[in-house]
Amino acid sequence: MNSTIARCLAKAPIGVRGIHGAAKKAVPAPRGDIQDPSAFLTKIGRNSASLADKFKSWEHLFTATPAEMKADMSLSVKQRRWILNWTEKYRQGVEPYVIPTKPVKKKSK
Repeated sequence: MNSTIARCLAKAPIGVRGIHGAAKKAVPAPRGDIQDPSAFLTKIGRNSASLADKFKSWEHLFTATPAEMKADMSLSVKQRRWILNWTEKYRQGVEPYVIPTKPVKKKSK
C-alpha cells in the first residue's frame, strides 16, 4: 500500500461515532444583567435557580457534559435538557426568558 494512503487512513475516523461531539463549543461572554450562573439559571426559570450552587463558574455552566450533570450533579433528565437547550440558545445570541408551562389537568371521575 502506498505510504500516503496509509497515513490518510490512519488519520481517518473509524466511523461517525468517532467524531461525534468532537468540536468544543465556545463559552459565550456574559451579557447584560446575566453575569453569573445564578443569574442565568434564574432567568431561564423552571426552578433552575436552585441548581446554581452545582455549577462552579460561568465556564463550567457552558462546558458541563450531560454525563457530568447526571453523575456528579445528580440533575434529572428534564433539568439537564432544559439547561443544555438554554445554554445552546445563549451561544446563538438568544436572551433567556421564562417559558411558562401549562398546568396539568386533573382527571375527572
